[in-house]
Amino acid sequence: MRKTLIAAASFFLLAFPAVAEVPAYTLVKDKSVLKFIATQNGAPVEGQFRDFTADIRFDPSQLEQSGVTVEVATGSVTVANEDIAQNVKTSDWLSVEAFPKAVFTSRKISRAPGADHYRADGDLTLRGKSVPVTLDFQIEHLDTHSAIANGSVMLRRNDFGVGQGEWAQADVIKNDVRVEFRVVAEKK
Repeated sequence: MRKTLIAAASFFLLAFPAVAEVPAYTLVKDKSVLKFIATQNGAPVEGQFRDFTADIRFDPSQLEQSGVTVEVATGSVTVANEDIAQNVKTSDWLSVEAFPKAVFTSRKISRAPGADHYRADGDLTLRGKSVPVTLDFQIEHLDTHSAIANGSVMLRRNDFGVGQGEWAQADVIKNDVRVEFRVVAEKK
């Protein structure tokens, strides 16, 4: 009987190998950057979000178990031009009082062409609207203690209702907004 139990246990261990837990990472805020580039009257307008957090679980050998959730405090937006900086927080734009957070949650992470290139398919919720988006990113550094990733996504502001009233048209401020990020993280 004992030999039968040992044989059965051995079969299950071999048939269903243990999967190591996907490493979790903590964002290093003072080294990470989340910025956007919009176009107004043909000229680039750059801004940043100073306050954001990320729950990161990533292992290139276990992409099906990897994932990321990013929360952005919309009121932390900064733009060099003071007039634009104040306007972007109003109800016509980000409406930071009504919608204090934007959240991206991945559904799937997969490899992309190129060395250490990946895609995170997920949903971005901004101004109460959830839209499927794909973040493209590249791993710059990954070891047993830390990770660095750089990436971007192109958003269409009208998909989220960013730019209301006279700003809804894309003639003065283009509809496409590029979001770029640099994430520096340490293993938990």
